[in-house]
Amino acid sequence: MDGKSFIDELMMDVGKIQNLTTDANLRSIALRWLRRVIKDISARHPHWTWLESTQTFPTLNEIMSYDLPLDIDLSGHKLFDLRQYTTPAKLVYISQRRFDELQPDPTIQTGAPLYYTIFATSLKLWPVPDAAINMYMRYIKTIAVISDSETSTTDIPAKFDEVVLDGAKVHAFKYFPEWGDSREQKQIYEGGVLEMKRDNNISLDSENFSYSDRDSAGVLKEYPYQNQRIGS
Repeated sequence: MDGKSFIDELMMDVGKIQNLTTDANLRSIALRWLRRVIKDISARHPHWTWLESTQTFPTLNEIMSYDLPLDIDLSGHKLFDLRQYTTPAKLVYISQRRFDELQPDPTIQTGAPLYYTIFATSLKLWPVPDAAINMYMRYIKTIAVISDSETSTTDIPAKFDEVVLDGAKVHAFKYFPEWGDSREQKQIYEGGVLEMKRDNNISLDSENFSYSDRDSAGVLKEYPYQNQRIGS
């Protein structure tokens, strides 16, 4: 559902259909309620599958740092899969502190990357790439902010539009107690969020390998880097 339709539906649900197009102030307040709910839902789970996104990029010779996607969620470690297909290898995340301890100069060793770290909005690879290597990442993006427009949409699946509206009505009933019971509405909203979590089917990391990563029996292949410790 688009942002304008969300506001229209909310105003009809709370009995303010006569204010749909005439009360700009109420529409602005309703938009703030909806934005709060969408932000709350996005924070209720560290890995909503509907916020997954991907990006591919080539490395450059002797370049260690690369910009992260502009829409990546930096509130936590939301880059959950980084691979290169030269070796091939699924890169292992290490802390910035461990990254800094590597040589101690991590730029000394070059080759196909096996490890990575995140610093601010940069992705750092080690060993430092010595050629153009195709990289593939999967990450959680920041949820879209809606506006009062037919072209503005949310990332939350349409089947959960009612959950968003139920959450907005919690704020509405707190703001205007005569419209309804906010505590009762809160229970309805929480039930909807719980159903969203149950519906959020997350594949285990081992299930994210393509079939080419498995042998003829369907068993995941082992790569030497998987059990390797840095410095061992």
